[in-house]
Amino acid sequence: MIGTVVLYAILNTIIFVHIANDLFIEMQMRELKPRAEVIANLVLKYQQGLMTKNELDEQFLVNNAIWNAAVYVYDKQGNLIIRNEEILRTRLPREAHRYITPVLNEVFGEYLDSVLTGREVIATQSEKNRRSFLVVGEPVIHNGTITGAVFLTKLPEELLTALLGLRRSMMVSALGVLLLMIFPVYALTRHIVNPLKQMRDAAINMANGNLTEQANEDYKGEFGELGRSLNYLSARLSETISALELERNRLKQTIDGLSEGIIAIDAVGNITHVNPAIYNIFGIGNDDGRMGIIPVGDIWKDFDSVLLQGDTIVRSLKWKQMVLRITISPLEDEQNHIVGTVGLFRDVTESERLEQTRREYVANVSHELRTPVSALRALAETLADGMAPDEDTKKRYYTHMVHETMRLTRLIDDLLILSRLQSDPHAVQREAFKINRLMADVAERYAILAGEKDVRFNFTLLSEDVVLWSNMGLVEQVLIILLDNAIKYTPKGGSISLYASLEEDMVKVSVSDTGIGIAAEDISYIFDRFYKVDKAHATQGTGLGLAIAFEIIQRLGERIVVESHPEEGSTFTFTLSRNPGPGIKSL
Repeated sequence: MIGTVVLYAILNTIIFVHIANDLFIEMQMRELKPRAEVIANLVLKYQQGLMTKNELDEQFLVNNAIWNAAVYVYDKQGNLIIRNEEILRTRLPREAHRYITPVLNEVFGEYLDSVLTGREVIATQSEKNRRSFLVVGEPVIHNGTITGAVFLTKLPEELLTALLGLRRSMMVSALGVLLLMIFPVYALTRHIVNPLKQMRDAAINMANGNLTEQANEDYKGEFGELGRSLNYLSARLSETISALELERNRLKQTIDGLSEGIIAIDAVGNITHVNPAIYNIFGIGNDDGRMGIIPVGDIWKDFDSVLLQGDTIVRSLKWKQMVLRITISPLEDEQNHIVGTVGLFRDVTESERLEQTRREYVANVSHELRTPVSALRALAETLADGMAPDEDTKKRYYTHMVHETMRLTRLIDDLLILSRLQSDPHAVQREAFKINRLMADVAERYAILAGEKDVRFNFTLLSEDVVLWSNMGLVEQVLIILLDNAIKYTPKGGSISLYASLEEDMVKVSVSDTGIGIAAEDISYIFDRFYKVDKAHATQGTGLGLAIAFEIIQRLGERIVVESHPEEGSTFTFTLSRNPGPGIKSL
């Protein structure tokens, strides 16, 4: 505001200096015109004889101070007849007196012809780089006839002297106004600016994140309203930022808690977020750039490709023992500009394995069903075509058909048992029973079967018949499956052993044989459905027995392990708890 006052004073003075000079000169020349008309009338009276020469001189003498100009009168022939230049002589230096008349004759000569033709002249005339004159010419007219010319002239310095004084007065008054107003204006400016500066500082602090900053609301009028508005804005911003922070933390915790790996990059390829699952998958987790997080160059090429082209890329990657499904998608802003990409890494090893198991399961079921069905069809077609030559042959064919039917029934029963074990959501009903009695009952039956195959059967009971809490029927089924396998894969002259050992809170039951054994690469798959060491499936059995035993042990909450060496035999051991456990219904 102070600058405005100073600027106003300076501009006002400059404008006055540039405009007032010409304006004052023009006003002065217009003032000379009516005086020239009065003198022209006096000259006309003199020419008409209404006034004598002495009276005319007396008029010039009396009005000289009023006219305040040099007067020159010419007749119609252009001869100078009256001259009154005392005003100029008093204003000009003495050395300039001698050339006043010649110079003015020369100046008036330029306009004399125009005035003698009846024109009025108002002009500023320069005397060739010496001095300027204000010139007013007026014709003397009588009955429409030009009888002479009157010229009035004066020096512009007279006007400029007055103008210079006015300029000084103008500048002094402007300076006085400036000095007079500067202190009230300064005080008023501080009164206005200080609240604005406080509001500005508060706004800057808010913009820098200090939302606890408060603007002063005690000001009156608009400043108080502005302070309240800023504080309201700060409060709402604080609430919004707190809500955004909360949502950001929730989102971060959610992303960090996912088992799927997530990694995001910005528009220039810098990594902006990596969740812990990425480090769990790739097991590196150092800060050595991109390759220190995911050491696969093709993956980062896919990220850059999505960033450039905006198309989602889905690919699979085998990493160590895992199969990863990778989805890389672009991130877009409100204007659909790509501002980054995000990659999702899912471990699909289990689903791939389950899919492979499903395919193998279907293939194995089809294979196991095809064999008895094909045999039944061949035998039935032979009998239907009457190709059996005698009754003994027919009887033999019927026996084979019954055997294949029983085999098919056994396969279907095993599938149903396995399905029920895997699909029943309830826990197994537990009961108390004595393990020695159960093992003795099962051993008695299988000792006879082993003897028929010329295999030795060894059986050892616990020193004390302890009570177990489990499902006796399911435990018996596991023993039967293990003993069936032992007899099936133990050659003549071999041996089978059934025994148990007592530990603190459990009993370990083992079935050992001296059969063909299991190769190390087959151990991890031995409990899978339809898995057989004989890949051609030429041996008897459905390949579901051990899978059923494994499912039963899992349902009982116990463990089963196998130790085996090829051509030396195998030992299957499972645990049984001595403590009561939760029980629901039994199968």
